[in-house]
Amino acid sequence: MTDSKSRRSFLQSVGVGAAALGLTGAAPPKRKPIQGFEEEPADPNASKKWEPVSDRKIRVGIVGYGYCRFGAAFSFQDHPNVEIVAVSDLFPDRCARLAQACRCEKTYPSLEEMVKDDSIEAIFCATDAPSHARHCIEVMKHGKHAATAVPAVYGSIEQADELLETVKTTGKKYMMFETSCYRPDCYAMRQIYMAGGFGRLVYSEGEYYHYHGDGSLPSYKEWRKGIPPLWYPTHSTAYYVGVTDKTFTSVSCVGFQSGTSDFRPGANRYGNLFTDEIALFETSEGGTSRMLKCRSTFKKGGETGRVFGEKGWMDGTEYRGAMKDLPDTTRPPLPPGVKAGGHGGSHGQLMNEFVLAIMEDRKPLVNVASALNMTVCGFIAHQSALKDGERLKVPQYEI
Repeated sequence: MTDSKSRRSFLQSVGVGAAALGLTGAAPPKRKPIQGFEEEPADPNASKKWEPVSDRKIRVGIVGYGYCRFGAAFSFQDHPNVEIVAVSDLFPDRCARLAQACRCEKTYPSLEEMVKDDSIEAIFCATDAPSHARHCIEVMKHGKHAATAVPAVYGSIEQADELLETVKTTGKKYMMFETSCYRPDCYAMRQIYMAGGFGRLVYSEGEYYHYHGDGSLPSYKEWRKGIPPLWYPTHSTAYYVGVTDKTFTSVSCVGFQSGTSDFRPGANRYGNLFTDEIALFETSEGGTSRMLKCRSTFKKGGETGRVFGEKGWMDGTEYRGAMKDLPDTTRPPLPPGVKAGGHGGSHGQLMNEFVLAIMEDRKPLVNVASALNMTVCGFIAHQSALKDGERLKVPQYEI
């Protein structure tokens, strides 16, 4: 695959006929939506109060169009302040489909080739989870802003340190697209917390359920097969870190073994037998958080959480507490044409926040410190589960 294509060769590669411009086999087969990926219904008022902050167009590259097809799921291609310059995937058929979905003609065979394109200002990494940190580091070292699907890093504290140092030394924007942060309940909790409506949080809970039955979703080099549950913790941990911008300081965790096929001795590359992990964290406010990732609860899916503070509490989107004049808890308006997307309508919000952070030259909502504080705590929780719940210290990250 060459680094760019003419309009004609692009259309041919994705199976578009010159006469009808109709698909001829390029579209992936339809399937039942993955839990959490169900599209939110279009809200006719989503763009009602939207006002452009600039007429600038940020030149973006997108890499990754695997089983979840995340590369096109966040609506970069629909944002009025974004131009998709190029896309990439290691598999040519996926790359062609991503190009079609993003309405982009230029393709690269790998991220390593894409980062050499000096016309690109920012890259969204929707690649396999084990590559997220490495790819974002490569992007920023080539002078580009980086956004990534979750998790920020994958089982490695050393890689977390390298990612943080790269953000500090390059000065580039980095954002992890943690979907819970823009779910209506978690976003409202954050606004009220920042306005003082909870005081300190005494107790909080975050829950991520994703039932797989007896087997994992397909993944590049089988990275999902047998993954330690809390190596993928951020849909839960956002219900504390994403609400408060504070951290976990220690953890005790218990693992559950269901005995399903991916979690038997020798069945996965991690040597992991736990299908579910439930962790009890101490927080930097002196409170307690219970965070879990469960895949064995029969046909249950979803991400949710609750917060309980000295001055108020929330379970859902309704505040119960002492504060009378509440801040605005509605999510920001989306530009016209930008889809809300899946995971509770968080996809478009995350993408728009990243774009605004670049244009307004500020830290994005889920910056590198927040991303690492949501992620690394899960690695330590897994270590605790392997040690029969021994309480372990959790590293702290700041920028």
